[in-house]
Amino acid sequence: MSKSTLIVNSDFTEKFKETVSRFKRDAVLIGIPESDAPRKDDEVDGINNAALLAINHFGSPKQNIPPRQPLTIGIRNAQDDIAETMKNTAIAALKIGPRALEVGYARAGFIASSAVKKAINDQDGILPPSAATLKARKYLTKAGFKGTKALLVTGQMRNAITFVVRSVWGK
Repeated sequence: MSKSTLIVNSDFTEKFKETVSRFKRDAVLIGIPESDAPRKDDEVDGINNAALLAINHFGSPKQNIPPRQPLTIGIRNAQDDIAETMKNTAIAALKIGPRALEVGYARAGFIASSAVKKAINDQDGILPPSAATLKARKYLTKAGFKGTKALLVTGQMRNAITFVVRSVWGK
């Protein structure tokens, strides 16, 4: 029986502590950051892309808008890929240190934001627009939009969906 020998060239204790600390407090957030929220066309009543996503995700009973939850649907559809990416990120970070976290977070964020956009495109589990909404689209949009998909008129809101990494649990 042969013995394995581990050669340690440096103390990894501080990198290990930093890695574990960051992994516990960092979050990959999916949505539309305020800086990416403005719309290219004239904003209607000050509503930007971030507000439109929130209204459509959570719904607005006062405006008779049901919740469509594209964020939940997209992330749920990609949860296995996201979990595998985060597992691999943790392993890599424990091997080489906290710099591996940025790469892993970016991969997970890209997977999640792409899955949300795909859910919108495919209308996966998303309630269709009402007859009144479809009628209004023909008259209220500049080009007389005739599309029938929920959450898609110009594509600006969907295209603005991205990810950011934030430390959300303090230091």
